[in-house]
Amino acid sequence: MKSDCFYYGTYTPEGFYSLAQKQEFSTDKNLTVNSYSHFLKQRLFSEIKTELEKRGYSYIDFRADDRSLGIYSKDAGFRVADGTYSDTDEDAVILGNAVTQTAQRCIERRENEVRRIQRFLSACRYISNDMIRIDSENIDMMKINRFAARMWSSTGGVLKGSIGTEHKRFVTCFTPEGVELNLNAFDIYCDNVTVVCEKSGACAARIVDRVRRYALSAGYDVISCICPMNVGRGPEHLIIPELKYGIFVCKHYHKGDFKRSRRVFYGRFLSSSSEQTRHRMDFSMKAYRRLMQEVFFSLEEIKKCDNELESLVDNEFADEQIDNILHLLFSS
Repeated sequence: MKSDCFYYGTYTPEGFYSLAQKQEFSTDKNLTVNSYSHFLKQRLFSEIKTELEKRGYSYIDFRADDRSLGIYSKDAGFRVADGTYSDTDEDAVILGNAVTQTAQRCIERRENEVRRIQRFLSACRYISNDMIRIDSENIDMMKINRFAARMWSSTGGVLKGSIGTEHKRFVTCFTPEGVELNLNAFDIYCDNVTVVCEKSGACAARIVDRVRRYALSAGYDVISCICPMNVGRGPEHLIIPELKYGIFVCKHYHKGDFKRSRRVFYGRFLSSSSEQTRHRMDFSMKAYRRLMQEVFFSLEEIKKCDNELESLVDNEFADEQIDNILHLLFSS
């Protein structure tokens, strides 16, 4: 599975959510790197990738917007992850010099911005869930079920006598410049894409979930592209690599344009809605976008904090530490 067409972490209402330390990527040698310098960790991960390429080893770079959350190489037998987003007790190393008072103040400002992001994303999720609730009241489930069944039949999938495996990934990532959307996965894995156009995602979520269940029960592996707003709810988009088929949900900041695609509009699955309901949905969308602007602002402030912390690093000492870590990883 190609790694450069996905994101492995982004901010969510619960904080930063990283896929880098999930069981799927566990090895005998798991290392967590802690450092207040964002750029120093990126330098380490870059050095690791260079060494892996020299040795001809394959690897996954856990990308998240303009940074890496770590490196996983099954060939080399290790996983290195950014300790900033760690929720495990695996072996950890400290990269960089001791934290000074100046650095501590900057770190605290950064943490305040992270908490601010959580608050605004939580507010966005509340609005999004309310929009889903409004649309859900008008959904014709019989139409949804029939459409999902026909969609699955059109993929050519057959029963293989086994259960498929689900791989969770992100194709959406929040950055200071806005919502970044990576559509390369659909270009790489899919010959045909169904684009479901919807404001709330209420209908699309049910369609995606049913096709996902059909595929897994038939024995096909799926890539579930989860939504940062609701990482535990279920996939927002779906890819079935073996069938070269995908479902992309076009809403909010998601605008998909594919060479071979079929567009489906959610109105066909809803009973008639009142003019008042439509006005409420439009108002909610405007509020959602205003709140997201505050998220982008805080991400820009975090970027400034990272730049300030970088100026406090003792680079000579850091170079020695990086050499020691490389020796630890690649020594037999």
